[in-house]
Amino acid sequence: MKNIIINALAWLKVLCYFLILWIATIIAGTVPMLNDFIFFFTIALVMSWAFLRLENRCLASISFWPKDKKAVVDFISGLVIGIIMLIVTFILTILLTNGNWQLNPHIDPIFIAVTFLMCLWSAFVQEFIFRGYPFQELLKKYRVWVAQLLIAIPFGLMHIDKGMKTNDIILVMVSTGAGSILFGLAYIKTKNLMFPIGIHLGWNYAQELIPRTSGGKNSALVIISDSHATYNMYNVSFPYFVVILLAILTIWKIKTTNVI
Repeated sequence: MKNIIINALAWLKVLCYFLILWIATIIAGTVPMLNDFIFFFTIALVMSWAFLRLENRCLASISFWPKDKKAVVDFISGLVIGIIMLIVTFILTILLTNGNWQLNPHIDPIFIAVTFLMCLWSAFVQEFIFRGYPFQELLKKYRVWVAQLLIAIPFGLMHIDKGMKTNDIILVMVSTGAGSILFGLAYIKTKNLMFPIGIHLGWNYAQELIPRTSGGKNSALVIISDSHATYNMYNVSFPYFVVILLAILTIWKIKTTNVI
């Protein structure tokens, strides 16, 4: 009975955490100036601090900054893995679509630097919000697959935009859910957020510089010249899921908490 009560309390705290974030999302939608990662990070930071304080723990216990050499190595390892994942996905997509691509002859170094910082901030905030207190709290009280599933749902919902069709919503939930499992596994294997932050950053950053479909930024490293008509759900989504699955299986095989 005691364990049931403790587990229920963990679930209620996580539910409260995301309920407050949901309310914050509604507020941000009403007040555009608040619709920013800084606002959501501040909310998550305060809630994490409050819940941890109730447990006589500190924010450092979440391990969300590179506090030692191992954490730095984990971050760099994740960054490399994320970039490689995107490059492999790009290659598979091009092979399936026969897309025409070329290196951008007019690369903007400022864009490359600013994009890195923006992607770093985005990845850090998202991993702190989802793989920080709520995920780690669930891991202490529930089986791994339960914690992974419960975090994958709000993580996927965060990526849904207004006006999306049902098929698109399902695809977003499944694809981001797979990404959430990968990031969650990265934390489980290293016991710090630096590894999932690195993977998340590497993927997002490379995706900005190496778009897999036409319509990418003209300042990216690679320009796709084909029309969107040459793409469909299969030849764009299939490479993504193949690479994500391989990454999950590879990280799953890591026996120790040392990535390198």
